[in-house]
Amino acid sequence: MADASDSDAASRLPQGVLEYRTAGRWQPIYRAPGGRTPLRGTLVPGESFAVVDHVRGPNCKGDTWAALQDGGYTCLHNTEPTLDAPVMQPRLVAFDQPRPEEYLGYLEQRTYERDRVADSELLLPFIYGKVWRSWRAPYWRNLSDWERGRAPAGNLNPVPKYHFVEAIDTERGTVLRRRNGSVTPADEVFIYPVDRFNGRDLEAHPVPAGQTAAWVVAYDGVEVRADPNQTAPVMATMGYHTAFSVDAVPVKGNGTWWRVPDALMPNVDGWVPAGTYGVRVHRPLERPAEVGSDELWVDVDTREQVLSLRRGDRTLFATLVSTGDGARWATPFGLYRVYDKSVHGDMKSREDAEEPYHVEKVPWVMHFKTRYALHGVFWHWGFGHRASHGCVNLAPQDARYLFDRIGPRIGKGWHTTYATPEDPGTHLRVHGGSAQVRDRRPVIQ
Repeated sequence: MADASDSDAASRLPQGVLEYRTAGRWQPIYRAPGGRTPLRGTLVPGESFAVVDHVRGPNCKGDTWAALQDGGYTCLHNTEPTLDAPVMQPRLVAFDQPRPEEYLGYLEQRTYERDRVADSELLLPFIYGKVWRSWRAPYWRNLSDWERGRAPAGNLNPVPKYHFVEAIDTERGTVLRRRNGSVTPADEVFIYPVDRFNGRDLEAHPVPAGQTAAWVVAYDGVEVRADPNQTAPVMATMGYHTAFSVDAVPVKGNGTWWRVPDALMPNVDGWVPAGTYGVRVHRPLERPAEVGSDELWVDVDTREQVLSLRRGDRTLFATLVSTGDGARWATPFGLYRVYDKSVHGDMKSREDAEEPYHVEKVPWVMHFKTRYALHGVFWHWGFGHRASHGCVNLAPQDARYLFDRIGPRIGKGWHTTYATPEDPGTHLRVHGGSAQVRDRRPVIQ
């Protein structure tokens, strides 16, 4: 006979949901029950997911497969029932990482003004840091050893960029905990300054007709001049990453200049230089013929270092990115599809790389070509400048915004999703100022 509490729990489930369960490990999701079809995705250990039906099938202990609310099937072995509703991943961790403007002071003083953990913003899925300079990053095997004042167990390795899963305020100071339970004092590891920059919602805040979105990318700011000439009087200075609007067509003269309508006040215009030492501008090109008139797609302009999210010919969102730095690390041009998405993933250079790197848990990864992805970045704030090894770097808030909106679809409680013929992933065009690029879309089978 069913327990009354079980009946109450079932009555609270959304319509069409049979039950919630949690995965005990990295649980594969297949396109069909039986485990012999391509992967549809993976589940996050310890997180809940929604089941809409039970299906009998082979290659699963107990022969019971779960049909998932967001598509695909997973074996119910190694899962447990739960009352917790699933949530979109990743969960964000509370911690006040330094800001780019605090960087120089942080280097000099080895500290920055940090909020208590309880008062901190939710920005990233992990706290990121490394062993660097005088930050030697000693660690204790567990929180108890730290609180008892025992000697550290050692120091972290200086090669990886580390991720910490939690910040804990203790009487001896704030410590950062790794997944294995070890802790490192927050003041003894270099914590990456994280840029709070984010792009522009051009539907909610459209630019005036005949104008387009622009941003300052000169690190020291850009001077707004009275005429399109480097010798013209300076009217004002706009700081790094200031967002504003310019005429959609630049003026050629002594260099390339953009007019800023009503720069200081109505009917008083200003002029700013284009390029790396001035500003970047959203310069939309016609959509590819392969993209439908009402289809959501992504455009990446490496010339301007601008990414836009578009629906047909309308631009919904635009932001600055960092693409490949130099010929060796160029971001490849082409028309692609985003064929998988992961809430985070490790990125490591090839064994024979001249510039080796190892970055743990890079957030919001969206692959469009083998070893090339759109993803969030916590280790630099040079958006609007080329800075990557070929990927398209996004500020954390922009990466999350894009991840939540483009395909392939990802379910609550999922870590990874893979494209299918029915859900082939969002179109992505990468170009350097020309709409004509090669069709490099993968065949999804």
